[in-house]
Amino acid sequence: MDSLTQATLGAAVAHAGWHRPLGRWALPWGFVLGTLPDLDVLANPWLDAVERLHWHRGPSHGIPGVLAMALISAVVVWWIHRRGGLSWTRAWVTALAIMVTHVAIDLFTVYGTQILAPFSDHGFGTNNLFIIDPLYTVPLLLGVFVALLVGGTWGVRANIAGLAVSTLYVGWSFGAQARADAVFQRALAQQGHAVERTLTSATPLNTVLWRGLAQVDGGFLVGYWSLLDEDESVRFDFVPQRLELVAEVRETRAFEVVDWFSQGWWVADERDGRVRVSDLRFGEIRSGAGQPPEEWAHVFAWRVGPDAADPSGLEQLPQVFADRSAALGMVWKRLRGDRTGW
Repeated sequence: MDSLTQATLGAAVAHAGWHRPLGRWALPWGFVLGTLPDLDVLANPWLDAVERLHWHRGPSHGIPGVLAMALISAVVVWWIHRRGGLSWTRAWVTALAIMVTHVAIDLFTVYGTQILAPFSDHGFGTNNLFIIDPLYTVPLLLGVFVALLVGGTWGVRANIAGLAVSTLYVGWSFGAQARADAVFQRALAQQGHAVERTLTSATPLNTVLWRGLAQVDGGFLVGYWSLLDEDESVRFDFVPQRLELVAEVRETRAFEVVDWFSQGWWVADERDGRVRVSDLRFGEIRSGAGQPPEEWAHVFAWRVGPDAADPSGLEQLPQVFADRSAALGMVWKRLRGDRTGW
């Protein structure tokens, strides 16, 4: 999830566990510790593009790393506040809860989290939340805000209420995802597609509109379904994978990390005479109704090979948000059940 959400969740969990001995001081501790696992990005200046892709959400998000950071954090907080009544048990349990919840909400996104690192580099993700979702973050923010300004019993109650609402929202997202996934599976079967695997994920800023991704022979099918749709029909766009475009770089270190990161959900295309490889899991940016797949912009895309700007042979391309308002307008329209151009 985004840094604001992680910091706010850390503050909320810290206040819930440490408000008695620490009072409002629990909040800044939580803000700091809630972002601690993501400080792996501080190593980026010493890593090339390939290593950065492997490193982020790697060892710092694995079980050994989580336990180590929780132990160090608990020791520091306990040592500073032990005379104020903070017990070692409370320091350890709360610090561990801050680290675990950080990794958990990362796990809910499509990015993937290496929870078994360093023993395995597989990225686990349940895809039930988008990387930024205000409906999850705002209740936490309100609870923490009241705890900071009001304090006392009302502050504690507000913070617990924020945690409870955000947790219930996560539960809702799993239910909505299961409903959408069932719709996609039925639509694929009814249309006679021979599917190798599927993925159902939340779309930007909501858990009402869902995106279905299916791997078929030669490429992928992309479809959308909203809980506000009048029926369960789904129209899928076919996106060819185009293996021939990456034939010369398939065995390179750079391409291997892209294939690993995307878990094989990648497609290749040509833009301005150069090959681009895109991760389909993160969705596409459509700036107009009826826009064909070859004109889509993708959130995660790379240039792989000798013409990449990075010496490692891997260049992450900037996200294209020139038509941000149009793209968000398309998503909002589709969320409300309007299938025009979809």
